[in-house]
Formats: sequence, structure tokens, C-alpha cells
Amino acid sequence: MTTQRLPFPVPDERAHLFAAGYADMHDLVEDLVVPADVPEAAATVLRTARELLRQSYYCYEFSTVAVMHSLIAVEIVLRDRIPDAGT
Repeated sequence: MTTQRLPFPVPDERAHLFAAGYADMHDLVEDLVVPADVPEAAATVLRTARELLRQSYYCYEFSTVAVMHSLIAVEIVLRDRIPDAGT
């Protein structure tokens, strides 16, 4: 049985369009702060979306996944704030 080793992370060729290096991705998501009054479920989803966006430096498609994931947080907050939402 052979084991496949993953290659060292290589930046996506499109990453240079929005960041010079991976360290710049930290600056890119720095202002994406989760508000304190957001339900914990939504906060967890938003933190995951932020991390996906940061990791899109290596896998560009993660940026799309991050946006779609953040929409889940919007739904969670709306269900929490709107009486009888989702019924």
C-alpha cells in the first residue's frame, strides 16, 4: 500500500490578483469582525467563512465557498431576529 503525500501548499495562480503573499490575506480579512451580539451559531459560521477566505490564497475556489457559507450566517441571524421565521 502506498501513501500519497500532499504537496507543500502552493499559492493559487490567481492569488496575486488580491494579495502579494499569504501574510497579506491576514490584512484582507482583518476587518471582518464578528459582532458580539450575533448568535453563537452564526458567529461560528462567520469565523469559518473568514478562514476560508484567508485560505483562498491557496485554493481560489474557497473564496466562493466563503461567500456561500456567510449566507448561512445571514439566515441564522434572520431566523433569530424575525418572529416565526422559517415556519
